[in-house]
Amino acid sequence: MFARRIVQVAVSGATLVAGLGYAGPAAASVRYDPAAQTGFAAATDVRRAFGWSDRVLAARAAGLVFNHDFWTRDTYSVWCGEGPFPVVHEREFGRFELTDVVVRDAGRGASTGYAGRRRLSGFKIVGPYAGISGTSVAPAVGQPCPEPRGPKVTRADLVSTRTGWSLSVTSGATSKVLRSGH
Repeated sequence: MFARRIVQVAVSGATLVAGLGYAGPAAASVRYDPAAQTGFAAATDVRRAFGWSDRVLAARAAGLVFNHDFWTRDTYSVWCGEGPFPVVHEREFGRFELTDVVVRDAGRGASTGYAGRRRLSGFKIVGPYAGISGTSVAPAVGQPCPEPRGPKVTRADLVSTRTGWSLSVTSGATSKVLRSGH
């Protein structure tokens, strides 16, 4: 198991998001560059994703885990006896666990939160520290049929390929997607 590295810093949120790339639909303040695996998730967006109050987010911030998932999905037209049917095949898939930095408001006039701490403004995502990926075997002639339509695949034609990614945040056993794209 890899140790999770979290550092608290006092930086203005505007400084963090300047210059980051953006892609795909997302919550208003989530900025993420899937190629660099860096970005910024505003506290408001993380809080809303879980339905938490500011107090709950502040208490659980150190235990949050950000992940970058990616996949390649192939759709095949497969025959196992009579007529074709679609099979979606996860050809490539993986996950990177991302290092994040808890960001708190800085400067004069910044609101203080509980116990006199500066208010949590978000999470700077600084890149991956661990990952895992895999591939699987596509449907092919002679393999067992993936549906009860015959004993073996008699024909398999690739119809389409889609790639995608998502940025998610996990607390305990609950995971929420903050941003995704193709």
